[in-house]
Amino acid sequence: MTAEPQSAQQIAIISHSGLHEPWREILHMGTHLVMPRSHYNHQATTDCFYFIDKGKVRLTYTNALGEDHVVMFFGKGCIFNETSVITGDSTTMACFRVLEKTDVYRFPGSLLHDPAFASQYPHLLLNMLRGTATKFSNMFGVTYLIKHGTPLARVCRFLRQLSRSHNNVTTFPLDMTQIELASVLDIHRVSLFRCLQQLREQGVLLRFSRHEIELSGLDGLEAVLQEQEETDWG
Repeated sequence: MTAEPQSAQQIAIISHSGLHEPWREILHMGTHLVMPRSHYNHQATTDCFYFIDKGKVRLTYTNALGEDHVVMFFGKGCIFNETSVITGDSTTMACFRVLEKTDVYRFPGSLLHDPAFASQYPHLLLNMLRGTATKFSNMFGVTYLIKHGTPLARVCRFLRQLSRSHNNVTTFPLDMTQIELASVLDIHRVSLFRCLQQLREQGVLLRFSRHEIELSGLDGLEAVLQEQEETDWG
């Protein structure tokens, strides 16, 4: 039994992969399923959780108005729906959407409440604890981003955090559409388009696609953010 190396985990602010790779050790205990790409949400359940062998799943929360807000994405080597299983909360507004053909292993929720399983595989439960804590920590970070400031300030903070999560580089992956990013930041997609255009005109943003972002540098981004925050605070 060995702890997984931290370098094996790809940790970003909104998109996760590899958080739970040690669970491959017990894939034989799960049921292999192939989930086709879907255009609808799967409600979170309390009776099972899933390990992603390959593919991509999006987590959203539905508010009282029936509007979906993107929270995060899970890729290869991630577990999802474990929170509902652990808490037993069947009233959660969490939903999952399969974004591409995805191979998963479904595990019975009873595993996470079984003392014998915990005794035999303590390293897996510790890994789940670490991974779940990482996801919630990043979710709180995103919550801060979308609760403060102008749309441009939110975009700048988000880009800064993405850069920080990749060792302060100026070119880094995004892996989401503009519509999804607008949902994450809780702004209208037209507002997002205007913010990106403004950053281009100021020479801060060189390239923006659903797969990758390139900035001219971090100083320019910080300058725009500082100006927005000063305006916001009066």
